[in-house]
Amino acid sequence: MKQGSKANFTGKQFEKNVQLWLESTGKAPIKPPKYEAIWGTGKNRNQADKWLQDTDTQIELKYQSVPGTCDQKPFSELWNAHRRIKCNHYILILGGPHWNGTRGDSIYKEAKEMASYLSETPASGAQKLSVFKYSEFKEVFNEQS
Repeated sequence: MKQGSKANFTGKQFEKNVQLWLESTGKAPIKPPKYEAIWGTGKNRNQADKWLQDTDTQIELKYQSVPGTCDQKPFSELWNAHRRIKCNHYILILGGPHWNGTRGDSIYKEAKEMASYLSETPASGAQKLSVFKYSEFKEVFNEQS
């Protein structure tokens, strides 16, 4: 399987796992409304992966098994959400072994700091931003439920 096809497969599998886990907690995530991203074409074609409508929380999922240009994704996703995704809370969930390695963990920590900073800055998009590794998200989510 080519790298692009493999990435698509693992990303879709990760999305399915998160969907099933959320459903097991009694949540019913749906597809969120479309919006124009900062990298958009002037049309509302983008959307986050999940929407918990009852709390107006939109969730974006990023699965990575290896480092590379993917390391830039958390920062562009957070800035985009801060500027364009209209919701109460935007959560970026990072899944896959890359985020547990030295480089991935460093990026994860910086992304958490960026999310915290942006949450304190007036936004035209998401009012609060958070970043979690998948295992951490499940722990926090269970504590809040």
